[in-house]
Amino acid sequence: MTATTFDAALGQAAALDEAQLNRPWTFRDRPIDVRYALYRTLEEAQEALVGLAARPHPESRRILSLAQRAFGGLRGLIMGLSVDLAGRAPAPGEWSVREVLGHMALVEQRYAIHTAYAVERADYEPVRIPDSRLPPLTPSKGDETIDELLARLGEARAETDRRLADLPPAALTRPTVWAQCDVDVRFRLHRFAAHLTEHTVQCEKALAALGWQPPEGTWIVREIGALLGEIEGLGGLRELGEIGDRLAERAAG
Repeated sequence: MTATTFDAALGQAAALDEAQLNRPWTFRDRPIDVRYALYRTLEEAQEALVGLAARPHPESRRILSLAQRAFGGLRGLIMGLSVDLAGRAPAPGEWSVREVLGHMALVEQRYAIHTAYAVERADYEPVRIPDSRLPPLTPSKGDETIDELLARLGEARAETDRRLADLPPAALTRPTVWAQCDVDVRFRLHRFAAHLTEHTVQCEKALAALGWQPPEGTWIVREIGALLGEIEGLGGLRELGEIGDRLAERAAG
């Protein structure tokens, strides 16, 4: 399953309302509804994650899999949101969902640069990376769709994992700086998931202020997306593809 078709499966399932979730579905030759089809997908994701988590992984990969889990939950929440709703600010001076997502992508890049610098710098170099080597923090004000913005954030996340998911244990104690505080690389790695979660809550608050009422499928898919994100973060691409194929079939009814 390609990333595009996987996203389409998540989006289709997230858009299901109560009536669509009540449609009949069969599980082990017994009649049930599409709602349970989504929960069955959640159960399959749990099963896959338990197996993957039992394998040996570097601590850095286990930490960053939590960031991919947070990203998966964000995707499940806002995938398919209209351009109009994504671009509306909940109040004067506050960010729209589009601006929040642009900020998240930029901070993901900055965090990765900061952390990689801490791992790779020579001892004679300054602990803090020079600001000139960091991208600006100006949020996006363009006309990108939610799917395009999520793709951009997803690319930044993939680059973070490529650079930092397989660090040796000694690298985690390398000194660095965050918010003018002296910390280490392990602290910085944990910031990826925390920052994503922080701004997912900001998106929720903004959408609630705008009166957005998500369909029931969104709440289920948000949990599925989070688990699938962690599976992806732990390298379970085969499991991800298999679960995604079943989700696409079930969401289509």
